[in-house]
Order: sequence, then C-alpha cells, then structure tokens
Amino acid sequence: MDLKELISVARGEMPADLLLKNARIVNTFSGEIEQADVAVYGDKIAGVGDYDKAKEIIDLQGRFLAPGLINGHTHIESSMLHPARYAQAVVPRGTLAVVTDLHEIANVCGSEGIKFVTDLARKLPLDMLFMAPSCVPATHLETSGAQISSNEVKRILAHPKIIGLGEMMNFPGVISGDEEVLKKISASKGKIIDGHAPGLTGKELNAYLSAGILSDHESTTLEEGKEKLRRGMHLMIREGSSEKNLDALLPLVTDDTYKRCFFVVDDRSCSDLLWEGDIDAVVRKAIDRGLEPVRAIQMATINAAEYFRLYDRGGIGPGYIANLITITDLAELEIDMVFYRGKLVARQGKPLFSPPPLTLELRDTVRIKSPTAKSLKIPLPRWEGLGEGETSDEAYPVIEIVP
Repeated sequence: MDLKELISVARGEMPADLLLKNARIVNTFSGEIEQADVAVYGDKIAGVGDYDKAKEIIDLQGRFLAPGLINGHTHIESSMLHPARYAQAVVPRGTLAVVTDLHEIANVCGSEGIKFVTDLARKLPLDMLFMAPSCVPATHLETSGAQISSNEVKRILAHPKIIGLGEMMNFPGVISGDEEVLKKISASKGKIIDGHAPGLTGKELNAYLSAGILSDHESTTLEEGKEKLRRGMHLMIREGSSEKNLDALLPLVTDDTYKRCFFVVDDRSCSDLLWEGDIDAVVRKAIDRGLEPVRAIQMATINAAEYFRLYDRGGIGPGYIANLITITDLAELEIDMVFYRGKLVARQGKPLFSPPPLTLELRDTVRIKSPTAKSLKIPLPRWEGLGEGETSDEAYPVIEIVP
C-alpha cells in the first residue's frame, strides 16, 4: 500500500476504495456510539468522519458498524473442522481474528501439523495468529505422536505468525523450577506467555506469575478470578462447549477491571459453531446477562487486541486494519455484513468466499492395534460369596454409579 495515497484519502483528496456511509460506529476506544462515515483504502481504514468520494459506496442507513471480533484463545482442532471449513463457520459470525494454540494437532503431528495450519492460514479471510505449544505432550503420562522441546519452541517462535507461548499447562513444573519448562519460558522472553492455572492460589500463584505468565482462562469461581486479577493477570472469561464460566465470572467485570478481561471460547464444537456461534455467542450471552452492549464488544475486540499487542486491530480508527462488521440489532448482535481487510467476505450468515482446495496432508495419523474380543473384556470383581453388608477390597473401574 502506498502510504502517501492513504494519507491523501484520509484528507479527503483521493477517493476511497470503499466508503461506509451513515454508520453508527461502536467506538471501542471511547465506549460510545458515534455517527460517522468510514473511508477504507486498500486493507486499511483511512478516516472516520464526513467523506463523500469513493469507488464504492455502501449506505448503512444507521446500522451499527463495529470492529471484527477477536477470539483470544481457542484450539481450532476442537471444532473437528478442517481450518478452511473452520473459517467458513466463524467468519460469517463476525470473527475475523483468532489466537490459537495448536497443541492438539502438535500432540499428533508435531511441527508438521503446525506448519500445515500456518501455511493454510495465509489463504483464508481470517487473521489466524498462533501461540507456540508449550506442553507437547501435555504430561509425561501421555503417549503422543510428537514431543516439542525448548529448542523446538525457540525455532517455532521465530515464525512471524507465532506471537507468543501457548498456555503453560505444566504449572507444577513452573512452580518447582523444572529446567526444561523454564527454558521454554526463557525462549519466549519479550513475547506474550499465556497461562493455565486451575485453582492456583496464594504463594503458588505468585510463583507461577513471577515466571512472566500473563493470563489465565481456567478460572471457574468468582474468588479465583478475583485473586488472579489482583495479582496482575489478564482474565480470559471462557464460554466454550464444555467449560462455561461466564455466569460465574461476569460479576468481576466492572468499570475498574474490564480492561483486564476479555472473552474466549477455548474449545467449541462444530455443532455449537453452527447453532450458537463463536465469540459472537459469548458476547450475546453477556449482553443477555446484563453487560452493556458496547462494553461486551470491547471485551471481544480491543481488549484482546491490546493484550496480544495487535495494535492495528480491535477498533475503528485511521490506520487500523479494515476488519469490520455491520450489526442490525446491537442488543441481539445480529451481524449482517462482514468485511475482511476492506473486502466483503460474508453476508447474512453466509460466507462469500470459497475455501482453498483440500489436500491430503496429515492422513494416517491414528494408529492403534486392532481390537480383539479379549481386549474389550472387563472381568467382573469377585463378589461371589459375600454376605449382606459385607464388602470387597478389590478395585473396579467405575465412571459413575446411576441409582
């Protein structure tokens, strides 16, 4: 892009490529609704104000215009969708940036799996930003298809789309000073380091944070979230397919704390993406629970952008990337048009882009022994001969007892 031309468009001299007229802008910088036009040149917003010259003009007639939504923590593999199909599912929902930790695909395929997704991401109208997996395998008890060492983490972090170290699940290793764990953290110095610290409190939480870990998405109670906010963590409020913590944590969002909080899904299945949505569903639910709509959108846009140092996203302002969504009903977050870098890519819930051709990489990754009748047999415990009220000391695997 020619910077001189961008400035000329901003001054109102050159015509914009796209002009969105008569918008009610959700201003995530000031927390207000602002009536103005938005001039777009190339993939950037040139100006906000009163404009009239453009190659293409769309009159929004008072519809709301907001920055594209940002999903600040997810594992796209949990959707059970190919990355291209994942983009087709979430982009019409207004998600235009995701920060994803690929530890699930890395657990199976290692660096090859990470490369598969990062290469594919360049072909999609969705800003996929990646965190280097910190725990592959997740524990020493796991039989994984790969291992990622501290040296490999250092190599992965050199990729321009890798913006930090993914959730440090091995919090016992951090607290105890495990050498390999600390090497991974040291390799990430100067980058974002995400946390994973369920139930951690007191001096153990202090020890974990002293290593430079900045956030947590595992809080499930009000008191847990409050302590982590007090100790300087950014609170990722999770509302996914299995873990749903919005109701418990939303009371923590106040005028004093909201800039330290943002919404994430962590894991969301393809069926939930289809029927409920992605981060838009979390925003919608938060509004339904009483959160003011503009603030809910701030927590799905600029708050995540600022945490991840994505300073050209999350707001509608000159020089920002033109990732934009139009909204017909703010309280219900009814999204109509979706613009990715100034181009219309979805409308009325339907993608307007075709995915790249699907390829045959990463096949034949599930390798298990063929089951036999013997391997499926579970022997009964030896309860014969026990009288009424007598018990057996023999252990038996039970998931749940249903009366």
